[in-house]
Amino acid sequence: MALNLFRSNHLATFSRPFLIMLRTHFTETPNHHTKPKWRLYRRQKVLDIDLPDFDRDRRLRSATIQEQREQLKREGIPPVRSAEYKPLYIDASTEPFEPYVPPEGDGKATLMSRDRLNQFYTSLKTNLATRKHSNTIRKHEPDFEPLLFADIAQQKYIDAHQALIDRDEERLIQLVTPGSLAEMGRGLRYKTLRWKWIEEIEPSYVVAIKSGEILKGMTMAQVTVRMHSKQICAIYDRFGRLMYGNETTPKDVLEYVVFERVLTFPYSQWRVHSKILPAWLPQSDPLLYTFEKPNIKLIEESPSTDAVEEEKKREQISREQESATKTLPTPNELKTPIPTLSDISQANKKRTLGY
Repeated sequence: MALNLFRSNHLATFSRPFLIMLRTHFTETPNHHTKPKWRLYRRQKVLDIDLPDFDRDRRLRSATIQEQREQLKREGIPPVRSAEYKPLYIDASTEPFEPYVPPEGDGKATLMSRDRLNQFYTSLKTNLATRKHSNTIRKHEPDFEPLLFADIAQQKYIDAHQALIDRDEERLIQLVTPGSLAEMGRGLRYKTLRWKWIEEIEPSYVVAIKSGEILKGMTMAQVTVRMHSKQICAIYDRFGRLMYGNETTPKDVLEYVVFERVLTFPYSQWRVHSKILPAWLPQSDPLLYTFEKPNIKLIEESPSTDAVEEEKKREQISREQESATKTLPTPNELKTPIPTLSDISQANKKRTLGY
């Protein structure tokens, strides 16, 4: 009734009729997540992304270097370094500077031989040439003396090999350079090394001193020490079998060991750099490798038809030979009897002479 009255009043007020939509019921937005414990996870699904400010980057590119530094410093951002300058740390060289050339036959010549006199003469020449480099070392290390350095270098050489046996990497890094560390430990991962310094045959002494500037303001020095000693060296594989050397018999060893140090670095130390191997040095004994014996299984194969036929042929030939030996006729049964001595003499008498 009320609805009809409402419609009649509206129609009376307006001259033109129109349609009125009335809402008879009210509904809420459906909630798909009814459990409140998932609100935290729904919030984490939405990420706040800081979009780049292209206008700021454009203004920084157009500004000067000083204005860029001021802007970055104001925002607490460190300045961007150029890719041309990279921090490098060099504490060792790759190869020796002008390596010393050992004289041929060194370690075998006697004191009064001609070869040994030539060695003394060449050592005097090298000492005169290396005096300049020794003065360079004394500028950074005033207590450097070649005669005393040989004993220090020998002890460092022994300590480095002892650290290699004990597999003490921290100690090895202090005594050898990275390149020498890789050479000394190559191939010893699954092997056992036995090494021992017995005695020195001749006192160790310095044979060459070199120095050079690798980079600007970075000076390195290399000292070559001659060591003639008796050593024991043996290498065992992972099964305990001997591969190289002998653990009971000492061997005479002549070596030229190069020691290196960065002079401009105050905390650097003398370390083993490399060894000089002359061209006339004979090759060392090869390593005796051991291998696991393969387990070979025998496969029984059926004989082929060709092998059976060959065996039948051999049996047939052997039977024919046996039958031939059994059926040989006696001398009396031969068709042409064997002539006697009287028959031969009579035949000679009856023969005529002449044409």
